[in-house]
Amino acid sequence: MTAVSDTPFAKLETEGRLLKPLLSADTHVAGRFGYRGDISFDGPETLLKEVFSVCESGKPAIGFLAGSIKEYASLPKLVETFGDAFDGAGNYFIYIADLPQGNRFYIHFGDVKVFAIYIDETSVYNELIDTFYVDKIKLKKFDTSAKLDALADVGLKYSSLSDYKEMSFEDGMKVKNAA
Repeated sequence: MTAVSDTPFAKLETEGRLLKPLLSADTHVAGRFGYRGDISFDGPETLLKEVFSVCESGKPAIGFLAGSIKEYASLPKLVETFGDAFDGAGNYFIYIADLPQGNRFYIHFGDVKVFAIYIDETSVYNELIDTFYVDKIKLKKFDTSAKLDALADVGLKYSSLSDYKEMSFEDGMKVKNAA
């Protein structure tokens, strides 16, 4: 069994940022550690909610992460908080409540790529199912770990960049503020 202290989540755990964990353990896939819950990133009130994330043994960073935040402006602080737990090989899907409806950005923070996606009243889980075309009926039969594995299997390989408009964080702010 992998301890969180032996994963890229260790710094977040040490800083007390991993909140309300539904899962913080090995998943059913050998060598994979998963975390489901919330993560604070700019004080205790600023949260990445509904987090789905995995890292794989031997890899220095989180390979797949999805969650939701309230404000687009807080995205740089989120990336800064994760630090080395994010890298250029990972896929990070951040659903953002205050983006104009229908917007889907692909943003680079150094070598880290972030998919910034509008979210309304739906859940991150439902958004991932729609984005990844995963069979929702099949997932209902799975436990928490197996659901995370099914979503991570697709999320780790996701490469549909044409579905997103590539832009800088600053240009994304202009789009957000123009709405």
